[in-house]
Amino acid sequence: MHRPNLSLSYYALFVVFAILIICVSESYAETAIKQTTVKSAGETIVAAQFPGLAVQIKIGAHEVTIGKPSDGRPEAIRSNCTYSRYPCSIVDYLDISVNGKPVFVPRSVFSDLADLNTAEIRRDGNGAELTLNGGDASESYTIEILLNKAFIKSRTLIDGESGKTLQKTNYFQVID
Repeated sequence: MHRPNLSLSYYALFVVFAILIICVSESYAETAIKQTTVKSAGETIVAAQFPGLAVQIKIGAHEVTIGKPSDGRPEAIRSNCTYSRYPCSIVDYLDISVNGKPVFVPRSVFSDLADLNTAEIRRDGNGAELTLNGGDASESYTIEILLNKAFIKSRTLIDGESGKTLQKTNYFQVID
């Protein structure tokens, strides 16, 4: 009777498990989300590295004095402030680069943003999705910005309480 070589079987099993662990680790690394707290003033850098895609986003902001929480919310709001943070934090710019090359960012992508709390980048097909969370309670919102290596594709504004889409803007790359 012929006995199989057990050490060879264990070795083959070890190799299979090692390959599985490496594949799962690479898959997880590609979808892992690192949430970054956005500074209320100054520059916040959010970056993510995926196979074939390196994304870096700089978020610039400044603070605006809007009184104290005890003052209550004014009848007419004349700024982008959500009145969920004192002082208010207004976004001045988003600089985006993909694989070291700058991506044009239309002002409509960021010009109405205030009181950002967090930012994160996820892989989305051949591109990436930047998710920005701002405000608090009834003034909370999420912005999802889809981009690829060449341009911003869309921006979606989502209500923070209901999770419903309130606004969606699609962008197109114009080629002469």
